[in-house]
Amino acid sequence: MTNDKMTAFSENHSCGSDVVDVVINGGVFRMDETIYQGTDSRIFSAHLLQGGGDSAFVIKYCCCKRGSEVWKKTMREIEAGNMLSKCPNIVPLLGYSVLTDKQEAEYRIFLLFDRLQCLDDMRISHTRTVLEICRDICRALESMRKKGLIHGDIKPQNIYYDGQKWLLGDLGSVCVAGEAPQYGSEGYYSPEAARGEPCDIRADLYSLGLTIYKFLSGGRLPFCALPCGEMEESEVNFSIKRRLGGEEIPLLPDVSSEVNQLLRKMCGFDRRDRFKKPSDVAKLVEKLLNE
Repeated sequence: MTNDKMTAFSENHSCGSDVVDVVINGGVFRMDETIYQGTDSRIFSAHLLQGGGDSAFVIKYCCCKRGSEVWKKTMREIEAGNMLSKCPNIVPLLGYSVLTDKQEAEYRIFLLFDRLQCLDDMRISHTRTVLEICRDICRALESMRKKGLIHGDIKPQNIYYDGQKWLLGDLGSVCVAGEAPQYGSEGYYSPEAARGEPCDIRADLYSLGLTIYKFLSGGRLPFCALPCGEMEESEVNFSIKRRLGGEEIPLLPDVSSEVNQLLRKMCGFDRRDRFKKPSDVAKLVEKLLNE
């Protein structure tokens, strides 16, 4: 496991406020405001106080006891970020700080990233762009496969754009191949992940297939009559039940037969029917793009 980097934390602010200063890699970063509140962490917009120019950052923050589930999850994210630092399609971990609060017997953990555009905030419908997303994220997944890792939570909220290429982010749900993912989003689970079974990279390919399907269908996941945000929870749950029950995902009317075949193979109910490696998907998608 990566060694903790102990550093100074501003005494004038608390972690619960909207303005916090923290030192990471020798630079002082100001955490301006909360942009996302999760169950066990918060995401802040941030900027470098001196010499940062116009660079925009985000800092992921959590407060936990050593050895807790949040601690283990965050340490896995740091370790995976370091392991995948040379992959150009993984959102890079720029640095981190782990600070001790002796009075509370807790640790304050700060992870630093560039601020990028999130796929979930973008309106994308052009088939070529969606295929480029699929290709780039498969390149990220291939790097993870070679390291024996599974992302465990592929969805639009964890895909980003840096102006040139698409990147996979949020490694907080990473697990080792052969384990059952402990975290993730039910709407994008593979059947084996939903059953709590040991998984491999094909579970991530399944979730990526659903993500691609959603953007090619105007925001609808399989068996959904409307975009997910416009459906009742009971309707969404019924569509998930149908998918996890083994029904083949419906064909999309406005894409080519080759793209429909790609989606059905990525989202095969039996993982033995899916692509074996992300690189196989990336090669096929590249061929479709060239055609």
